[in-house]
Parts: sequence; structure tokens; C-alpha cells
Amino acid sequence: MAKSSFLTDRFRALIEAAQVEVAKAKGSAAASFFSGYLDGLEAGAATFGTPAFDLLDSDAEDAVGSYSKGYQTGIMNIEFASA
Repeated sequence: MAKSSFLTDRFRALIEAAQVEVAKAKGSAAASFFSGYLDGLEAGAATFGTPAFDLLDSDAEDAVGSYSKGYQTGIMNIEFASA
């Protein structure tokens, strides 16, 4: 399996798991975090390996609030999954 295919599969698995968490958290205090987390995973997976990913990463470092922290965590998990 090619490395890019391997990464795509890893990213897909992370995103699918996050979709489940978003559905479970709907209406709870954690909903905002998991919504941001899913958005961060999707944005990170779509831009990984491009200059746009670096911009996402630097924007996320200044994150505040539950959604923003989830977004930052999603991007960090894309970096971790690619290692």
C-alpha cells in the first residue's frame, strides 16, 4: 500500500470516529468541542502536506474556547496520524 493511501485510510478512520462522537455529544456541553474536533480533522486531512496545512496549524495554536480547542486537537491528531 502506498504511503498516501495509508494516510488517507488513517485520516478517514479518525474522521469517521469523530462523526460518531459528534452525534453522541449532540446537545451536551461537549458538543462544541467535538464539532470543532471534526472540523479540524476534515480541514487537516484536506490540506495535509500543503502550505495551507501550516496556516491551519498556526491559526489553531492561538485557539480559545471549546470549539477552537477541538479544532486544534483535530489538527494535532492529523499530524500524529501522519507520523
